[in-house]
Amino acid sequence: MIQFLIELPTWMLIRTFGILSYLTLFVGMAIGIIYSYPQIKGHKKGQLLRWHTYANLTGTCFALLHTAFLIIDTFMPFDWAELLIPFSAKNNPVLNGLGTIAMYGLLLVLFTTDIRNKLKRKVWLALHLLSYPIFVLSLLHGFFLGTESKQGWAAMMYIATAIILVSLTLVRFQLSSRKRQVKVGQSKQV
Repeated sequence: MIQFLIELPTWMLIRTFGILSYLTLFVGMAIGIIYSYPQIKGHKKGQLLRWHTYANLTGTCFALLHTAFLIIDTFMPFDWAELLIPFSAKNNPVLNGLGTIAMYGLLLVLFTTDIRNKLKRKVWLALHLLSYPIFVLSLLHGFFLGTESKQGWAAMMYIATAIILVSLTLVRFQLSSRKRQVKVGQSKQV
């Protein structure tokens, strides 16, 4: 069994799971933002919630695999302390630390979502909004530390996903501000 693990193309798997994690978490976050659009209702809202949950759970699994393979990699192995304690890695401690913090943040957001019925809505929402800085940490970790980031396609992927999430968020704020203006206008007429 040990020989099988050592012979795996771990460096390729680490990179692949990292990129898959980033992309599926991006998809989950994009769907989550769209889910919050006021005009999304009924059956579509339920479908979006399922896809949001599925993408985020899948992305978390990929992130955990990305982390686990760092332990058995023979090219640049990490020990448990380097993975669990932010900024303690021998190589690129800051960028690896950002990845560790992003992982902890991701697990916190998922856990608090699972227990959201036991939390006050404002507390849950504040914790859920940590998804934005977690995404930024993941983006920085992947963009500056990822082996593929030197290639044009990977750099474009990181830039495009960031632009898409910023755009979706701006649309969300615009839609919610219009909704508030309509409510204020209706209350003045009464």
